[in-house]
Amino acid sequence: MGYNEQSKGKGLAGLDADESAALVTAAADITLVIDAQGVIRQAITGSTDWQPSRAQGWVGKAWANVVTSESRPKIEEMLREAQAGKPDARWRHINQLSEQDEEIPILFSLVRIGKEGQMVAIGRDLRPVASLQARLVEAQQLMERDYLRLRGVEGQFRMLFDLVHDPVLLISARSHQIIEANRAGGQYLQKDRQSIIGEAIEAFLSDRATSALHSTLQQVASSGRPAEVSLRFVKHEGSARVLVSYLRQESDTVFMVRIDSEKPHPGEDTALLEAVRQFSDGLVLTDTKGIIRSANPAFVEMIQMVHAGQVIGEPLNHWLGRANTDLLVMTNSLSQGGPVRLFSTQLIGHAGLVVPVEISGISVESDDQPFLAFVIRDVGRRLEGRLDQASRPRSNQDLTGLVGRMPLREIVGETVDLIEKLCIEAALKITKNNRASAADMLGLSRQSLYVKLRRYGIEGPDSDED
Repeated sequence: MGYNEQSKGKGLAGLDADESAALVTAAADITLVIDAQGVIRQAITGSTDWQPSRAQGWVGKAWANVVTSESRPKIEEMLREAQAGKPDARWRHINQLSEQDEEIPILFSLVRIGKEGQMVAIGRDLRPVASLQARLVEAQQLMERDYLRLRGVEGQFRMLFDLVHDPVLLISARSHQIIEANRAGGQYLQKDRQSIIGEAIEAFLSDRATSALHSTLQQVASSGRPAEVSLRFVKHEGSARVLVSYLRQESDTVFMVRIDSEKPHPGEDTALLEAVRQFSDGLVLTDTKGIIRSANPAFVEMIQMVHAGQVIGEPLNHWLGRANTDLLVMTNSLSQGGPVRLFSTQLIGHAGLVVPVEISGISVESDDQPFLAFVIRDVGRRLEGRLDQASRPRSNQDLTGLVGRMPLREIVGETVDLIEKLCIEAALKITKNNRASAADMLGLSRQSLYVKLRRYGIEGPDSDED
């Protein structure tokens, strides 16, 4: 049998009053039973968030008197439509008033039941939705305030950025393209500031300066510490000192390049710095505590590291053979005003390779704080292995010169050899090279004396054989 108008609503006709009340209570947060005069006769709460006492205060009062003033016209219109038997009941937003004059937003739909004009208002509590709406509005206002604050900060940044006298460029670490430049940067590159955005910085450098910049960028990216390099720009004579710093911008890496346009290096200073960088001996600049501030590639190679960025900020005694004493001895000597000359020690590389070295150092005064400069020379070729026969010590000055080059046990052995040699030479001199007499004087057999003569390389005729 098909569905028709006569069968409309008959599916619930078998429900009694209690079942109908339970159904309405389960479907609504609050249900109001209203008579034909618009007076609330019963209030039923179906939500656990509702306190029954709050709704019971409306019973016996006209519905229009327990709502806000802007909701009264809606109540009157809903009552007229329900009394007229309008089949489609609209949902209306009504603000109910509690006994404490608290506004409670409720979405009501009014339905007429029975023949005596009785009506039922089914309500859904809108407070959770209102709370979400309030939070959304608060979040939007917060975002607007943050946006305005960020715009203000950006404006201040750009103003300060343009007020900086030195040229400053922001460069992408991936493409080396210029992503931002201040007014001085555009003037230094002799192009409009907007026109250089997106161009690679290599386009403004000479070929040798490009390779130097790439090396410096790699060093800064690996160590995270600023580095200084001398670069020559194609539209400028001579070189300029450039400070490269590492920045993080969102998910990208950015380098800040500041060009010291006020203090360009003259040709002689540039050549000197380049000579220091390419010097075969290691050159290290530290503070008074021995913390490395700068190092040339030769020193980095001696300690088996990749680039200078790995040693900047590290203590120099980290790579010295006698870590607890070498640096202390040198710094104490420099603090007393005297230079360090040919201090013998060892460098222990990153992979454990031991390099015998001689260190010379001086104290350098500056405006901010004094620095210590050390020249480190590899003397491994001069001291390969142990000392051979020709290089054995002949005096106490030779022995003291071994301190720092050899362990104490080996120095004592060399001392014994020196005393033994001196005694043999004295015996031969007393006996006028008579080896038999010299052996008897020394308490040695003649064969043992010959072995020692060959060991120490003592030549000369034997007088008893003449």
